[in-house]
Amino acid sequence: MLFHSFEFIFLLIMAFILFYLFPKKRLWMLAIANLVFYGVSGIGYLGIFLAVSLTTYFCSRKLSSPNGKIYYLIAIIINLGNLVFFKYTGFILRNIEMALNIHFPWQDALLAKIILPVGISFYTFQLIAYVVDVWRKDIEPCKSFVEFWVFIAFFAQLIAGPIMRGEEFLPQVAKLKEIKYDERNIRYGLYYIAMGMTKKLVFADMLAPKVQYYFGQASQLGTLDSWFAAYLFAFQIYFDFSSYSEIAVGIGHLFGFKMAINFKTPYLSGNASEFWKRWHITLSSWIKDYIYIPLGGSRRGFPMQCVFLLTAMTLSGLWHGAAWGFIVWGIYHGLLSVAHKVYTRMLKGRNLTFIKSKAYRWITVFVFFQLTTIGWVFFRAESLQDAIRMVWKMISFSDIRFSSMYILYFGFIAFLWFLHFAEFAIRNNAHKLINTWRAYCPDYIRAAAYVMIFITLVMFTQREQSSFIYFQF
Repeated sequence: MLFHSFEFIFLLIMAFILFYLFPKKRLWMLAIANLVFYGVSGIGYLGIFLAVSLTTYFCSRKLSSPNGKIYYLIAIIINLGNLVFFKYTGFILRNIEMALNIHFPWQDALLAKIILPVGISFYTFQLIAYVVDVWRKDIEPCKSFVEFWVFIAFFAQLIAGPIMRGEEFLPQVAKLKEIKYDERNIRYGLYYIAMGMTKKLVFADMLAPKVQYYFGQASQLGTLDSWFAAYLFAFQIYFDFSSYSEIAVGIGHLFGFKMAINFKTPYLSGNASEFWKRWHITLSSWIKDYIYIPLGGSRRGFPMQCVFLLTAMTLSGLWHGAAWGFIVWGIYHGLLSVAHKVYTRMLKGRNLTFIKSKAYRWITVFVFFQLTTIGWVFFRAESLQDAIRMVWKMISFSDIRFSSMYILYFGFIAFLWFLHFAEFAIRNNAHKLINTWRAYCPDYIRAAAYVMIFITLVMFTQREQSSFIYFQF
C-alpha cells in the first residue's frame, strides 16, 4: 500500500478520525490499522511477521530468567534466519554454484516461491535492536503484546523506516491515551507530509524514467553521460527515500508521535563521517550501536578500529541488497570512512588555519559530493560489470563526447543541487519563515497557496504510481 495511493489515504483518514474520537481505544485501533496495512501485502507474510514478532516478544520477557541467554539467542537466530532466508537464499545459492562450479537443478523452482516480504529488513533491525536493548537492560521488556505490536509495526514507518528504538517509541505508545489534539502537531504533520509528497511525486518520479534510460544502456555511456546518469540517480534516491521518511514523520505528528528524523541534506557533507550523520541516520546509528561498537569500536587501537569500520560498512551494504554491487558500495563507503579517519589523524595537532575557512569547507563538500556520486553507480547499476565500466569512464575521462546539450544537462544538475541547498536553508530557518508567513501573508493568499499545493499533488497522484526505492530492501 503506497503512501500516495487512495487506499492508504483512506486508511490514514479513518485512523486519524477514530484516534481522536475514541481515545480509550487508540491502542487497539492502531494495532488493527497496522494489521490492515501490512495484510494488504499478503496474508502469509503478515502471518510470518506476527510469528516473528510474537517470538521476539515472548523471548524478551524471558531474558531475565535463568535460561535468558538461550531465549536471547533464539530471538536473534529467528530474526536473522527469517531475513537471510527471504533475502539472501538466491544470492547464496548462486555464489555457491559459481564458486564450486556446480548446478542446483531445484534452485529456480525454489526461488520462484520466495518473494521478499516488504519491510523485512527494517522490521528485522527494529526487532533485533529491541531484544538486544532488553538483554543489555537498557530498556524494560514490554508487558503488553498489543503495545509491542503498535511499536514494531506502526504503519507510518514499517516499510522503510525510520528505524525506531524501543527507548524512543515504546514510552510514547504507553501514553497513547494522554495524547491531546494539538493544532500545532497537525500543522507540522501536514507540512512534513506535503514536503515528502512533493519530493516523491514531483522530483523522484520525474527523475526515475531518465535514470532507467541511462542505466539501461550503461555499457554504451561515455564519460559525461556516466556522470550525468550518476548525478540523476543521486538525487532520485535522495528525493525518494527522504520523502518516505518525511511522510512517516508527518503521519507520526498527526497521531502525536515524535518520529526520528532520517535525513539532514546529506549532499552538504564534507566527509564520510558527516555524510552518515545526515543520510539514513537511524540505520547509521543502528550499525554503530549493534555492529561497530560490539565488534570493538575504537577500544582496540587505530588499525583495528579501521577494520571494524570497514566491516560494519560492508555489512551495511549487504543489508541493502543481495548483490555484489551493494557489497562493493558498502566497502567503498567503508574505505571513505577509513580514509577520513586517517586524514583526521594526520591533521591532529597541526595548526592549519585554512581547514577552518569557509573556502575549505566548500571544497570538501564539492569533493565529497563527487565521491558520493561515484559510489551510487555501484548501488544502481544493473550489474557489477556495468558499474565498473561506468566508474572507470567517470574517473579516467577516457571517453568524452561533448556537445552543447551537456551544458543544459549539467545546468539541470546544478539546479537540483541548489534545491538541496535551499532545503537546508529552509530547514535551518523554518520557525522564522513560518512565523513570517503567518504574520505578514493574508489568510486568503495562504489558503490559495495551500489549495494550489493540494491540487498539484493530486494531479501528480493521477499518474502511474511508482513504488519507493527502499521498499525492495
